[in-house]
Amino acid sequence: MARFLKDRTKSQGAPPGSLIFIGKQKMTKNSIHVIQYTSEGIKESFPETLTDIMNAVSNDHMTWINISGLQNTTLIAEMGKAFDVSPLFLEDILNTDQRPRFSEESDHLYIIAKSFYLGPEDNIVHMEQLSFIVGSHYLVSIQETDADYFKAVKKRLYDGKTRIRSFGTDYLCYALLDTLVDSYIINLEILGAAIEERGKTILDADPKAMEDLYHYKTELSYIRKNVRPFKEVTTRFTNCDSPLINQNTYTYLHDLDDLVVQAQEAIEIYYSMISDQMNLYQTNISNRVNDVMKILTIFSALFIPLTFIAGIYGMNFEYMPELQNHYSYFILWGIMIVITIIMLLYFKRKKWL
Repeated sequence: MARFLKDRTKSQGAPPGSLIFIGKQKMTKNSIHVIQYTSEGIKESFPETLTDIMNAVSNDHMTWINISGLQNTTLIAEMGKAFDVSPLFLEDILNTDQRPRFSEESDHLYIIAKSFYLGPEDNIVHMEQLSFIVGSHYLVSIQETDADYFKAVKKRLYDGKTRIRSFGTDYLCYALLDTLVDSYIINLEILGAAIEERGKTILDADPKAMEDLYHYKTELSYIRKNVRPFKEVTTRFTNCDSPLINQNTYTYLHDLDDLVVQAQEAIEIYYSMISDQMNLYQTNISNRVNDVMKILTIFSALFIPLTFIAGIYGMNFEYMPELQNHYSYFILWGIMIVITIIMLLYFKRKKWL
């Protein structure tokens, strides 16, 4: 399956809002994790049915519902019906090739984002789609796998001294997105360190260096495709005037927007750095070829007059001057050596050597 574009054969010709999973199945069974919290306490559960999920939602507390796995389209459809989620957004949740987006309705905020990491074994960027549905007293997050991307946020929830327990689901959504963007920067630092390290070997003209640079450029392009649109998400989130967003949260959203800009700048800097390194590699190879050709040309130029003299005295004419001279051979050698020295001095003066 292509990385930059997913196979849409199943959804071809389907009407808008059709719940068809597009992407690679990464789990065989869904898992559901629910955290209910107030400023005074917190409760954690792992319901197995939609009824149990709905029973956990109340206006008396904030509820974070995390669903792992997208293969069960029936569960996604039932969840969407229970929370009155737009069918078009449910369709986007199941399309793992959906670009990051933000949309709002009177009673919901919808966000699609991406999370990625650089595989330590295969050195390839692995991408996962994350979807968020923000309601007045609940937040539903849906991810492709059961990877614990929000471990730090859960730790803050269990720490009663942090502000996250006193704020609403809008701040919880900010905290989740902030954690994602932090992971962007951390993984970009890892990839950037590898790019900078490879850049030190460019002048060695090692063919492996060019292969690695092309690999890093491909991975960076994959990151850029999935992360760059996230700036539009944070901008719209920051400028949104939905009643679901508390005024105190906007300060943090502006900070999140600045962090996304920092991640974007890092992507563009490393992308430009790779292009410069590839150009430098090609220039270095060309310079090496030019140096070889220059040396060969100089040798050819040195032998042109010597070949001319040797050709003249190699002719079999009966009457040629100096043929009977006892020192003709040595005189000829002397002339050739003097010509060679004069030409070398001339080349050096012209800085051709």
